Amino acid sequence: MRIYCKDDFRKVQHLILAGLLLILHSVLFCISGTVPASAQSDTVYLYDESGKLNQEEYQFCLDSLETASQITGMNLVVILGTDELSDSSIESLADSTYDMLFPGTWNSNGLCYYMDLCGHSPAYDYISTSGMAQFYYTNAKSNNRVDEILRSLGAYLVPAGSEDITGAIAGFCEKLEYYYSAGIPDRYYVYDDVYHEYYHIEDGKIVTTSQKPYLALDKALLFGVIGLIIGIIIAVITYSVTKVRYQFKTALTPTNYINKRTVNYRQQYDRFIRTRTTKTKVDSNSGGGGSHRSSGGHSSGGHGGGGHHR
Repeated sequence: MRIYCKDDFRKVQHLILAGLLLILHSVLFCISGTVPASAQSDTVYLYDESGKLNQEEYQFCLDSLETASQITGMNLVVILGTDELSDSSIESLADSTYDMLFPGTWNSNGLCYYMDLCGHSPAYDYISTSGMAQFYYTNAKSNNRVDEILRSLGAYLVPAGSEDITGAIAGFCEKLEYYYSAGIPDRYYVYDDVYHEYYHIEDGKIVTTSQKPYLALDKALLFGVIGLIIGIIIAVITYSVTKVRYQFKTALTPTNYINKRTVNYRQQYDRFIRTRTTKTKVDSNSGGGGSHRSSGGHSSGGHGGGGHHR
């Protein structure tokens, strides 16, 4: 028996809201004949609440999204929202709309991009990621591709009321293709603060663990560094003790061991015609590679992503 918490009911409310949004778009389409919402394929959806796109512009955006979806293998949803919503409401709406269109959470790979066109500043744009999209479009502090995408689109969306929507969507698709071709960052993982689980990629598949992945290698590197330091300290101590133990009070010369009365001296000189000195540079660089530290992103209830104010 599952016990439902407050977050579960809140998620249901947002799903209902997303469903009503789709119904409203369909009604507006029948009444006005405009194109507030449409789907070019089973993997691409574009909802235009603003009504700013004409038929040609709308088709251009759909074609761009369709191409990006085919290249990346991601489901793509774009909402051109005009309602005055709080940041948290925009995030919940993006997550819920994606879940309704593509149910499956971690088994559904894709993004939902909410473009805030309410006409006020600051506006809040948000990208929700699901499944494999969380690994290609990262949100870790040290590697935040989602934030970089949103920042790059800001130039198309200012000032408020004069947004270049087609340019922003085209730029969005270009960034999706670019980061997909860049691949998943090495040793990247995601932590979900709702399910309290870690996710990482092995052999192209998402693997779930209850503990942070790559921890063993991190510890091995740490212990290796500690062992190296201890070894250097022991070597220095051993060298110092040995030097002190075998140190002589009198200078070590042959005259300390011979009888001066029975020894005849003969002088001999060595004359060197040429001298040559060879110098060899000792390279202190070990030639080590890049960083091997793992990088972690965050997720909440199966969705990652992030937002940006402009």
